[in-house]
Order: sequence, then C-alpha cells, then structure tokens
Amino acid sequence: MKRNRELKQAARAALTGKWGWAVLPGLIYFAVSGVLTAPQMLSSASTGFLDAGFITPALGLAAIGASLIGTGVTVAASLFGLEPMKVGFCNSLKVLYKDADKNTVQNMFKFGFGKERYWRNVLGMFLVGLFTGLWALLFIIPGIIKSYAYALTPYILVDNPELGPNQARLKSIEMMRGYKWKLFGLDLSFIGWILLCILSLGIGFIWIGPYIRTARAAFYYDLVENSSAAA
Repeated sequence: MKRNRELKQAARAALTGKWGWAVLPGLIYFAVSGVLTAPQMLSSASTGFLDAGFITPALGLAAIGASLIGTGVTVAASLFGLEPMKVGFCNSLKVLYKDADKNTVQNMFKFGFGKERYWRNVLGMFLVGLFTGLWALLFIIPGIIKSYAYALTPYILVDNPELGPNQARLKSIEMMRGYKWKLFGLDLSFIGWILLCILSLGIGFIWIGPYIRTARAAFYYDLVENSSAAA
C-alpha cells in the first residue's frame, strides 16, 4: 500500500482548487451537529443548578427530568440525523477524491438520506457505536482498536448496497485486519495540524476536517485496490 505521506499528498492534490466544495458539507454537518446536540447542553446546564444549592427539591426533580429528556432527544437526534449525515459526509469527500465530483452537499444528503440507504445507514452506524461502546467498557484501548476495525463501515454501506448493516460492519473488520495500525498512523500524522487548530480556537478545523476525511478516503481506495489485486 501507499505510505501515509503519499496518501496525504494524494488527498491534497484532490482538494487543490476544490477546498470550498470540501469545506461546505463540513460546515453544514457541524452546524446541524450543534443544533441537534443543543438539548444535551441545555440539560447539562439545568443539572448544574443542582450543585448550586439554591433550588428546592421540586425544582431539583424538574432539572433531573429536563436532563433525562434532553439526553434522550440528543441521542435520538444523533442516531437518526447525525449518523446518516456522517455517512454522507464521508462519502461526499470520497467521490470528490476519486471522481472530482464537486456536488458535495448534494452527495452528502444523497448518500446519507437516500430513500434506499437511510435505514441501512442508521442501523449500520448504530451497530458500530454499540459494539465500540461495549468494547470500551472493557477498557479504553479495546474500544479504540475496534473503532479502527469499524472505520470503513460508512464507505462499505454506500459501495456495497447488497450487504446488510451488520454485514457492512463485519466486512470492515475483515478489510481492516492488519491495517488498523496504518490508519491510526495516518490519523496521528495530523496531530501537528490539530494542535494548530486548537490554538486557532477551532477555526482551523474547518479545513483540517475535510483534509483528514479525504486522506481516509485515499486510504480506503488504496486498500480496496490492493485487496482486489491480491484476490
């Protein structure tokens, strides 16, 4: 397979002259993410009053109820809204990388919420989150390892419509066998950029997010091509 440096070079080449098209779906994703997670933030703020000691038991119970409702709304919104959007976001940058397709916003919603894709995406990403969480209960390291084993699931859900949601997850495990460390190394190579983004108060993530996702798309295609050649 290509070295990580070559994958990043390929990603930059694909993004040259198309950064705006890559950034736009990311902005939409993060804006929607902020809206959908707002109930959780509000519920956390309400429970914060519990520690202040200035409220009555009745208000305390109301705050707890608001927290539970906010958490439930956020979980449901993430599962039925953000997760399919994440699938669409990843695949919009994948086709931008492979086919120079600039219709990134349209593709994000087509791949994420298409009539024949939506429920597969929801269930597939739910299973990824469920199994990652279960492994993380053992310890954080197994959870991280499994997150890399499932990393290709968003691409497989779109590229292999004949596979069921769990089959897509299992295929990701199979494809990532022996390559989890390589993808981890690719992600780790962006640490310098990520630190700069933090220093820029997060503004830099507008560009580094699509860059990382495009590099991951390059990794995916390189792995698919090598797997096909080996077969």
